[in-house]
Amino acid sequence: MEIKLFRPHSLEEALSQRAEYGRDALPIAGGQSLLVMLRNKLIDPKVLLDLEPLGELRGLQVRADGISIGAMTTFFDLISSTDVHKASPILAQAAAKVGSTAIRNLGTIGGNLCHNEPGADLPPALLALNASVELRSRNATRKVPLTEFFQGYFETAVEADEILSRVDIPTLPQGACGAYIKHSISPEDLAIAGVAVVLVPDGKNPVSARELRIGLGGVSPVPLRALNAEAALNGRALTDQAIQAAAEIAASEAEPMSDPH
Repeated sequence: MEIKLFRPHSLEEALSQRAEYGRDALPIAGGQSLLVMLRNKLIDPKVLLDLEPLGELRGLQVRADGISIGAMTTFFDLISSTDVHKASPILAQAAAKVGSTAIRNLGTIGGNLCHNEPGADLPPALLALNASVELRSRNATRKVPLTEFFQGYFETAVEADEILSRVDIPTLPQGACGAYIKHSISPEDLAIAGVAVVLVPDGKNPVSARELRIGLGGVSPVPLRALNAEAALNGRALTDQAIQAAAEIAASEAEPMSDPH
């Protein structure tokens, strides 16, 4: 079947086309995932909406309450942004671990989230950052916490007439730090297991965590927050024993799927 390609000149035009064609139309951003699925005949859309010309979906805004990132912002943009390194350094860490140079140059934050592939690097980091997404339709705009966005295996909360327009990350508490680590066969592979942690230290006790957030990827059908592991460490001294116990709790919260590895 022949696929129609539309290149809307504005987000409003893209949303009108999305509303007209519904699930027969798929937005295409960097194309790093969607084109692979097309070549392998895993999807068969009637219409592709090319979002590449939409400058309004690119770039990063620093606000009083955090940062807002356009959905068409690339991994390379995240890695090279001083604002990202300053406000949300683990997002830059995660973006730097995505695929190859070509994928980082073309792939986008919005496309990565909407594709929702197990083992993707950005979702655990964004979950630990308490991120949310802005979903736009022709008639409405809604904000969805990332904890509610991933709904199933390759499934998200995006409706048939919606486009993910922005990713919002609230300002981290004073003194917060974090890290993203992944285990994979090679650096360019998807994560077999990816873990992002944001730690807010206890100002009165430097070896205790006032708040701890743990995002997990690759270990279940959807990325998730290890809430029970977080609860085991919040407000407690971060001893080796406490961390080991929390790790075992996090492992029990994971639901790994069978794969070749």
